[in-house]
Amino acid sequence: EDNEGGGELMLEEDEEEEEDSEDDNYLTESSNEDERPPDLFEVGSTAIMLPPRNFTLVHEDGRLHKKDNFEPMSFGMQRVHHDSEPEPVWVQTNSTRWFQTTTEIYVIAYTVPKEMMKSSLLKVSFAPRQVHVSNKITGEVYVHGELENRIDPVASLWTTDGDQVTLTLVKQNLMIYDVNAKGAKADTHWHRLLTSDQYTERGMIDANYSGMPEHIRRQQKMAELKRKAGEEVTKQENTCPLCGKDVRFFCSCRDGDRDYERPLPEGWKKSELGFSDPLFDDVNYSLADSKQLQPKPKPQPQPYRGN
Repeated sequence: EDNEGGGELMLEEDEEEEEDSEDDNYLTESSNEDERPPDLFEVGSTAIMLPPRNFTLVHEDGRLHKKDNFEPMSFGMQRVHHDSEPEPVWVQTNSTRWFQTTTEIYVIAYTVPKEMMKSSLLKVSFAPRQVHVSNKITGEVYVHGELENRIDPVASLWTTDGDQVTLTLVKQNLMIYDVNAKGAKADTHWHRLLTSDQYTERGMIDANYSGMPEHIRRQQKMAELKRKAGEEVTKQENTCPLCGKDVRFFCSCRDGDRDYERPLPEGWKKSELGFSDPLFDDVNYSLADSKQLQPKPKPQPQPYRGN
């Protein structure tokens, strides 16, 4: 019994040695720097890892579009077109290829077999938030899902020429008449066709607002001009008369001023108002007096006055 027990111990030791040798071989093989996977990101890099996309940006015929190699704009910005239509960019998913204007969305159901591209063989139905394309005979579904926003099912239509099935979805665009709608709720641009699709990243596709009603476009134009005028006034109020830079951020003319770290008073921005503060010996800030902007002389050493 002792010998048998000793034999079992020896077998276990041999197995452990084999496992150790395999681990050593694995470590030796993996230690080769050439076989290691490359580092995707460097330490301190500002790059971010995005999830894999389940869509591609293509042309109408399915050819890959140059915008598919997307470089995001800073601060998640998006290019918009108010006066002219942008270059058409189609989004291709696993069941559809679609493109949008201000008022309509064109959908190509490219998954429908060519022999089935007949109006007598297809069943297409629209609802305010649904679209459905199927085979009348077999019931096979080619396109189905919940739409991202509401459409007009009465005005929407579909056509086929034997080579392609095209759906024209008319947007309801009720948000443009809602004066309380703000931000994304007031945007007529769709970032995906179906709720089951992945969002296209903001900025990948230019927003087309050229088809807005005339009175809406006029309101947007006036609001844009008003915003620019306000920015120009603010810029002029905060421009230093000495260096011409913005006193809120870039001006260094007041570096020697003892109250430089304090928030700039209202009188500094609007010289006609003036500003007095009893904490600073009735100092009156005025843009008209350039002497107040000059660095103050360094304090002179005072004689010793004892304890």
